[in-house]
Amino acid sequence: RELLQAAIEAHLEGRSPMVDCEHRLKHKDGSYVWVACRGLAFRSEDGTPLRLTGTLVDVNDRKMSEDQIRHDAAIDGLTGLANRFLFLERLQDAILRSRLDPSYAFALLFLDVDRFQFVNDSLGHVAGDELLVAVAKRLKGCLRPNDILARLGGDEFGILLENIRTERETDGFTSRIHHELEAAFSVCGHEVYATCSIGIAFSTRGYDTPEQLLRDADTAMYKAKSRGRARHEIFDASMHDRAVQVLQTENDLRKALERRELRIHYQPIVSMATGKIAGFEALLRWQHPKRGLILPEEFIPVAEETGLIVPIAKWVLAESCRQTSAWQSSFPSASPITVSVNLSSRNLAQPDLIEQVNRALFQAGLQGGSLGIEITEGTIVE
Repeated sequence: RELLQAAIEAHLEGRSPMVDCEHRLKHKDGSYVWVACRGLAFRSEDGTPLRLTGTLVDVNDRKMSEDQIRHDAAIDGLTGLANRFLFLERLQDAILRSRLDPSYAFALLFLDVDRFQFVNDSLGHVAGDELLVAVAKRLKGCLRPNDILARLGGDEFGILLENIRTERETDGFTSRIHHELEAAFSVCGHEVYATCSIGIAFSTRGYDTPEQLLRDADTAMYKAKSRGRARHEIFDASMHDRAVQVLQTENDLRKALERRELRIHYQPIVSMATGKIAGFEALLRWQHPKRGLILPEEFIPVAEETGLIVPIAKWVLAESCRQTSAWQSSFPSASPITVSVNLSSRNLAQPDLIEQVNRALFQAGLQGGSLGIEITEGTIVE
């Protein structure tokens, strides 16, 4: 009403060429309808307004469509939560408020549903969507009145905890989340258990943008996953340094094969009965041009995560078979030398693994009995 009155007064006083305003009218059934009001004053010779004529046009459908577009732009269609766009806006507001009010602080929680891909792969995407909706519902039950929960995409959620400063406060909140997720979910007729890994970043570190906050909380979340899932980690500067190092390791590792920087060290396997060497275990090493000799625990996890372990394993198989064949030719005996090669779960999942092994044996001229494949207990569990 105030907006319409102001538009009419502005026109009558000569401050606008016409009345041009959109407002609501109450329908006789009690509902409200949006209309576009257009009006023009007829004036006397001295400019005094004599009467006002105009039109009212029903624009309710257009306004509803605009409202729906604004809603869709800010709300996740699956869970009904705020989406990434709206969440970033709220984070930006919180950052600005923390600058203006030193007493105000907040925390960002970055949550990822553990082993969610397994649900998608085994039960299907419909079941995966059901699980996400159910998880969102339980997370909402953990919130305080002013907290904001959003689905950031996929199986990732974000929570903005306002007026929170200490680790103890977030410990209590994350414990509540883990407790709420303990009970099984009923998904497409199946009983499914789900946990979350949580990364936490505090505003007290002095962030400038929401993206920086998300980056650090995401880094802490991956730290939680690496330590066993279903837990939380608070971001610190060493995590960022580690993330940068991992990225550099990945970049260097992509070039290591073509630059022939990878090395195989052969550890002897000695027969306890004869005291003689019965074979060797192939151990991968990386002779980095700047960092020197790098042990597998520093680069194999990166190789597995990025998929580089697949071409690396092919090379290890081929090279180990070639070297073993060369030893057998140089040192013939009744018991041919054998070699054992370690393969990860990522390698075992390759559909052409048997073909890879056969090709390595054929190209080296090695009998199948001379090659052993070793896998870890963790690989069997996966």
